[in-house]
Amino acid sequence: MNITYKIKRSRKRIKTISLQISDKSESVTIAAPYFTPVDEINRFVWEKQHWIKKTLHKHKEEASKEKAPEYESGEMFYYLGQSYPLKVFFDPLETAGVFFWNNCFYLNTQENKKLKKHYFISWYTKRAREYLGGRVDFFSKALKLHSGNVKVTSAEKRWGSCSAYNNLSFSFRLIMTPPDIIDYVIVHELMHIIEKNHSPKFWYRVNDVIPEYKTQRRWLRDNHHKFIL
Repeated sequence: MNITYKIKRSRKRIKTISLQISDKSESVTIAAPYFTPVDEINRFVWEKQHWIKKTLHKHKEEASKEKAPEYESGEMFYYLGQSYPLKVFFDPLETAGVFFWNNCFYLNTQENKKLKKHYFISWYTKRAREYLGGRVDFFSKALKLHSGNVKVTSAEKRWGSCSAYNNLSFSFRLIMTPPDIIDYVIVHELMHIIEKNHSPKFWYRVNDVIPEYKTQRRWLRDNHHKFIL
């Protein structure tokens, strides 16, 4: 069977045996009633072995996908949905930071990972302010919706948000995604000016502007791991 697991016995459990697989440590824990025989627990694990192996494999794949970049030459970085190679160099006589030219990212910096990350975040944030601001203006006028301030943040879990006062916030990571994805997120947040919830009426309004919004939602869910810095 070749599955290593820990047993957590409980006097509160009556009959049920269950298992849990940790996302981070990839460890398998079996929770069982206190007096459950080991043979019965082994049989339970044996019956679940295919599901356990499949789940462990999935967790390993997701962990590898979510690996943060090292900011070394040859790595690929996204901009408006396309990936471009990075070339790292250090010239103290030139301006430090990230530059995008001829379909390639250039990073002029000393050998310091935190500094490299800082330069990339600064570059993405600046581009996000320019591009997202323009698209917010476009949709605001087209939909006759008036937002408050528009802010670019370093949010990792949320692509965008709309406050109670209709101020809009967007993660700088959004500039790494394709233009149609950016438009969906902007329209999504603008619609919260009218509907402060995710009711059927809200999604009807989104669908009115972005008929393929479900495709965009699915794309964000399936590809979010590509935009980790």
